[in-house]
Amino acid sequence: MPRLHRFLHDSRALLRLAGPIILSQIAYVLMGLVDTVMAGHAGAGELAVVGLGVALWIPVFVTLMSVIQAVSPIVAHHFGAGDHQAVARDAREGIWLALWVSVVPLLLLPWTPRLLVLAGIAPALAGRTGLFLWGICLGMPAALVYRALAFYSASINETRPIMVLAFLGLAINTVLNWVLIEGHFGLPAMGGAGCGWATGVGMWVAALLLALWTAHAPVYKPHYVWHGWTLPRWEAQKQLLRIGLPMGGAGLAEVAAFSSIAVLVGRFGEVQIAAHQVALNFSALIFMLPMGLSSALAIRVGQALGAQDLRRARQLAWTGIGLGLLIAAAAIGPIIGLRHQVAAVYSTDLAVRALAANLLLFAAFWQLFDATQVCAMGALRGYKVTLMPMVLMVVAFWLIGIPVGTWLGYVGLPGAGPMQVYGFWVGLVIGLVLVSLGLVLALRKVARDSAAP
Repeated sequence: MPRLHRFLHDSRALLRLAGPIILSQIAYVLMGLVDTVMAGHAGAGELAVVGLGVALWIPVFVTLMSVIQAVSPIVAHHFGAGDHQAVARDAREGIWLALWVSVVPLLLLPWTPRLLVLAGIAPALAGRTGLFLWGICLGMPAALVYRALAFYSASINETRPIMVLAFLGLAINTVLNWVLIEGHFGLPAMGGAGCGWATGVGMWVAALLLALWTAHAPVYKPHYVWHGWTLPRWEAQKQLLRIGLPMGGAGLAEVAAFSSIAVLVGRFGEVQIAAHQVALNFSALIFMLPMGLSSALAIRVGQALGAQDLRRARQLAWTGIGLGLLIAAAAIGPIIGLRHQVAAVYSTDLAVRALAANLLLFAAFWQLFDATQVCAMGALRGYKVTLMPMVLMVVAFWLIGIPVGTWLGYVGLPGAGPMQVYGFWVGLVIGLVLVSLGLVLALRKVARDSAAP
């Protein structure tokens, strides 16, 4: 098959699987957008509550979700090998893993307001942020079980229910935001903190509906996860953790690098926190395109490896990176051209709008590197290689990017003074460039070594 024809054929196959995943992830980011917009129109203080709350809960959630995502390559390998019994067995183990790791946020939550005050956040703002996080944490068990079921479903090529339920959750979250932010139907007006409780309720609704879907839809019958339920097996849990813990570490290293800036710039005031949240939320919305492709890539590569088709796995890996670069390149122009309009959607505060529009220029610049790193990461996860990417993430962001960004933000270049939030975003760009180069080199080695006789 000619190279271009093969690239187009494989790209279409990846996009068919990735499309519903991308749309579901966009729906989840839109929940953050809705939270940000609705809280922003209630005032800069309420937007700051959501910005700080998101900065704290998203790293924890992404870390735990990434641990649970170990279900995906394991199930994909079983599915590629045609072992339906193993598909159901390890999907159940993933649900057990989701339940017991969901205890982690509840253990961390009581310390949060005190840590925010120590970081220089005003006590009143820290207290309202804690109230936001209580709603999120009470929904976390449901959110992680939902993710385990979603990874199982996607790994057997069933992505439609994930998409449908994501948009249903978006509708529920929007209505509950309106009720809880402003205090309708006799409920107290919670301001920005109400967004956290709306999200927590939505998490439970989504988990229950996906459980019902996987229990009754005929397509799940060959690998029925709800039949023959057993207690968790330590060997299976160890396998999940061996793959999943480095995935969680990589997710934490990257997301915490972005989200921690909301806390690090806290001393510069609510405008910088809010503008950072606006630009980061929109960047995350665009990032869902290559991230959904990355999830599909991990599944397709895993299925090919399960079927012992090593050449096919390598072809899919590089096709995915090429497709991710094309998507990223297409996003650069619209981000630059529409950045002021985007900022205006999020906030009525003119200072927040102006600063957010400037930060979106950084987001436009890093699209190519962000797409490269996340697609390379997805392909490596298909190979069940997860420790090396975690090390690269930690080094690129936390040993180089964040220290450089902190120095630029608080001290600045000689004779120029502190760059404030701009300095931190320069650090993020540096981290993304380094990690994208490292992951591409790592994928090249892993794909070549796996195909060697």
